[in-house]
Amino acid sequence: MDLTEKRLSSKTVFEGRVMTVTVDEISVPNGARSTREVVHTSGGVVILPVDGEGRTRLVRQFRYAHSKALLEAPAGKLEKGEEPLPAAVRELKEETGLTAEEVIPLGAIVTTPGFCTEVLYLFLARGLTQGETDFDEDEFLEIESYGMDEVKKLILENEITDAKTVAIYMKAAAFLEK
Repeated sequence: MDLTEKRLSSKTVFEGRVMTVTVDEISVPNGARSTREVVHTSGGVVILPVDGEGRTRLVRQFRYAHSKALLEAPAGKLEKGEEPLPAAVRELKEETGLTAEEVIPLGAIVTTPGFCTEVLYLFLARGLTQGETDFDEDEFLEIESYGMDEVKKLILENEITDAKTVAIYMKAAAFLEK
């Protein structure tokens, strides 16, 4: 069975700084028509730095949409036309002050495929050197250090609920076990 849905028309209903929202009329596999609301983004990167002692740096950041501070892996959006690897290196430096001798691609994830085009590219950083952070002017973060086992415990205890952080932890832990 062909599961493809085909766009018949699209109307932009919102254009913002980080997203565009469209309402699309589509045809579904049986020929009926339906509507899809789609959030379009430029995507982003997530980078998990792990030092020689098996410790990582996470950032605690207030997330307005959830009205609380969340513990997350360093991450950021891709600028138009920007490649994921240099973006990951940039975000690691900006958010943690770290530079890495080795940045390893761990694949990509789709965050909310039911309504959003966002793809996040995942990276593991090793061979770390500490420097100065360079936060965006509207960015306020606390940098925290954890062992990988501590991160796993925080995920399992629902202290870390951010999906991108759970995903990168799983990918990085599997890579580091090899």
